[in-house]
Amino acid sequence: MKKTDARGCVQIKRDRMGLVKVLCELTVAANAPLGGGLYLLTLQVPPQHKTILSDFRAGMFAMLHCDEDEPFRFPRPFSFVSVDAEAGKFGVYFKAVGERTRWLANRNPGARLTGLLPLGNAFTTPPSNAPVILIAGGVGVAPLLMMASELAAAGSALPDLFFGARTSTELTAEYVSRFPVKTHLATDDGTRGFHGTVVELAASERIAKDARVFACGPSAMLRALSEMLPREIPVEVSLEEIMACGIGACYGCAVHTDGIGASSMSLVCRDGPVFNLRKVRFSE
Repeated sequence: MKKTDARGCVQIKRDRMGLVKVLCELTVAANAPLGGGLYLLTLQVPPQHKTILSDFRAGMFAMLHCDEDEPFRFPRPFSFVSVDAEAGKFGVYFKAVGERTRWLANRNPGARLTGLLPLGNAFTTPPSNAPVILIAGGVGVAPLLMMASELAAAGSALPDLFFGARTSTELTAEYVSRFPVKTHLATDDGTRGFHGTVVELAASERIAKDARVFACGPSAMLRALSEMLPREIPVEVSLEEIMACGIGACYGCAVHTDGIGASSMSLVCRDGPVFNLRKVRFSE
């Protein structure tokens, strides 16, 4: 179901989850460089759509058009890192690595862009008495930081965040320290924290068998995590895939999962991006 409001915003009823997706103009409220080519972009939704922010959950994402001069170019997916429903704002954490993300990094307060949101599913709320482990690689830290905020709001104990990057400037440690987490850092080059990958760091710690693990990062990291963790420990992961539409129309983000025939393929935008790690089949 689709309808257009008085200000031209398109609202689309999400069929399976009952959520309303909105395609509308967003305003840049702030755009802060965090170092290492990373940015925190804060976007304001139109006043008439502030209510949709109450549906935002850790793991969900938005599709943002990163070049308003070229409206027919595909948008890009960005995970939510924070939300302020009362103020009508949300944040995305990203790295400027290509033409369109560099364009986004250069947007000043007051600039406008189009976004479709909220999209995807969310991490499952863990039992209140279970230890929570968050494992992040690079920009994959974004949805896990939002999850930490949700857990704190629910009165849960601080989760352990294992966060890895290639080098110290990409850890954005000062920004991460604002969140309610116990942080364990790793760098590939050893410039800060553990010298090695974040999975190797997590493997060096004792993870309780009753823990709930949530992770986001490159496929190689998630594959290594699957091999490292005992199978009895539940693990949910947010997959990072290139997307063109964000709504399951183009089939560009298909991944192999448990199943037979057609059911062995899932779409990250429509069926995820959050999956049970044990059901994901990574390509060699």
